[in-house]
Amino acid sequence: MVGRTVLQYQFLEKLGAGGMGEIFKAQDKRLNRFVAIKVLTAGRADLEHRRRFLQEAQAASALNHPNIITIHDIVSDGEIELMVMEFVAGKTLMALIPKGGLRPPLALQYAVQMADALHVAHNAGIVHRDLKPGNIMVTDSGLVKILDFGLAKIADPGPISGDDDNTRSIASAPLTVEGSILGTVSYMSPEQAQGKKVDTRSDIFSFGAVLYEMLTGDRAFTGESSITTLSAILRDDVRPLSQVAPDVPAQFQALIDRCLKKNRDERWQSMHDVMMALAALRAESQSGQLYKSQIRQAKLRELEATHTQLRPPSPPPDSSSNAKPAGSDKNKLIAGIAAAVILIGCGIGTAMWMKHRKATQQQAAALATSPTEVSAQPPPVAPQTATATPAETPATPAEPPATAVALPPPDAVLSNDNIVEMVQAKVGTGIILAQIRASKTNFNLSTAEVIRLTKAGVPEAVLEQMRNPKKVVSSSAAVNPPTNGKQGKDKGPQAPPQSPIPATPAPVTLPAATPVVTAPPPVVTAPAPKPAPVRVTLADASPFQITLMADIPSDIAEGTPLRFTVTDGFKVGDTVVIAKGATVTGVVVEAAKKKLIGSSKATFKLLQADAVDGSKISLRVSSAKGQAARSVEAQGKQRPKDISATAGTAYIAYIDGEQGVMVHK
Repeated sequence: MVGRTVLQYQFLEKLGAGGMGEIFKAQDKRLNRFVAIKVLTAGRADLEHRRRFLQEAQAASALNHPNIITIHDIVSDGEIELMVMEFVAGKTLMALIPKGGLRPPLALQYAVQMADALHVAHNAGIVHRDLKPGNIMVTDSGLVKILDFGLAKIADPGPISGDDDNTRSIASAPLTVEGSILGTVSYMSPEQAQGKKVDTRSDIFSFGAVLYEMLTGDRAFTGESSITTLSAILRDDVRPLSQVAPDVPAQFQALIDRCLKKNRDERWQSMHDVMMALAALRAESQSGQLYKSQIRQAKLRELEATHTQLRPPSPPPDSSSNAKPAGSDKNKLIAGIAAAVILIGCGIGTAMWMKHRKATQQQAAALATSPTEVSAQPPPVAPQTATATPAETPATPAEPPATAVALPPPDAVLSNDNIVEMVQAKVGTGIILAQIRASKTNFNLSTAEVIRLTKAGVPEAVLEQMRNPKKVVSSSAAVNPPTNGKQGKDKGPQAPPQSPIPATPAPVTLPAATPVVTAPPPVVTAPAPKPAPVRVTLADASPFQITLMADIPSDIAEGTPLRFTVTDGFKVGDTVVIAKGATVTGVVVEAAKKKLIGSSKATFKLLQADAVDGSKISLRVSSAKGQAARSVEAQGKQRPKDISATAGTAYIAYIDGEQGVMVHK
């Protein structure tokens, strides 16, 4: 075929061969592009194989996904049937898996794309049946492409022999029916190996076998021949990852074990479930949590090796009756280590208790000395009081006892009773005013309380400061000056019109208030600033579920906007970054069209989602970068003929590139 031209396709080179036929690289001269062409083997050119060839091409062409190879056309050249496919420049996964397996993050990257492609195929009612590393291509950019979708339903007739990985079958059958074994031996599910009818859970078993090989570099099931390999699939369990690849995180073991259950009812029941498990592993991997357990285990192994080296050599065996048991030295060593740990713990606890006790004593001493320092400030105020109102001169000698009264600390909440206590203790008015300005307050200035405070001798300046704790009130208003040449009575502070008239107290007030009101108290009572928002990073390709808000008709036009809502919200750790019910926008990329073979479905792409901080998060419909559109139809869901997707249809959205959201924690 090399050098020939069929229609507009010029054959350039042979790429390989499979169970269905040979594959060639060709050039499409009409569209000036490279394509891959599968040629149906001459021995399979009977009517039934041609019908199946066309049937499988139609099924594969109905899938529109960036991780599934695209079928362009089916053409004939006389007796030869040709399938024209997308040409993928890259290597097969089989060629990329090194001895010892791929690094877990890279294997996880490939596995997520494979699971996404299988999920879409299963929703379309297509079971691959021949998933293996040789049918998976990986481009230089890391994009995965699954080949031969559905083509493994046709296989070579005849008995199984040898140990090659070509697609084979037992018992000739024109269609896939119960009793025929189809697929590649090493990756078959138990039901395939027994010739039973298979469903999507068979692909889940094969997916687990491929993932195991990616992580370990070894096949999950092997044998000296195809028959012994089939026996291993039906009977044996795979070797634990901890034995084959100790560096692989243990979380992979549970996922693979469930994929490889012999009973399909005990496996993951859908590729959607597998995708969610892989997404959780990917989130752990990107946050670094996935490898912390591995680091701890490595440290424990190092400690165990150190103890082994430090362990004294065992004495030579003694044949006498006084010989000690072989494990006595080991038990003594363990007991000694345990005793040392307990003694160290007790010592640390005692030291912490002593440190705490010392700090408590220092704090108590500081509180005991602070009242004396504060109460030492009233003497400058006493002469002012005597000068302003001679009538209250007898009260001045009573102020010295105030040195023994401790003022409430600046961070205490002052109430009416605290003010009355300070007044009765003869604390200077200026100090009371400063204490109110420097403390948190909870005053009750009802009419009854004002009367009670006035009867208790609370000065008017203090009452005014209680009304507005942050306002700087002059302490000169604390004493009621005489009115019309007469001294004020006990209720003098209730005559506000006369209190601001005298001008003489003003010069006395300024020097008295200056040493009392200091800068530090307002700093102490300043409200704590609101915590600044923290940037939370959303990892690329992180998945979450969305729900369609309105029906999509079958004749929807290209460019029509679509609206979805977030089903369960999206979290990074314990922080919600996209709330439940948040709006997600999308747009129809291509309307449904009829083709020469079959028809294409309407496709759409996702645009943005509303984050909790009001920003817009870019989204895509696939875990892999590249083609960003997918079919609007959710296969397997009942819907009217004129509707492509009904309201409430669930889809998976993926974060498009690493992005950030500002949240308050």
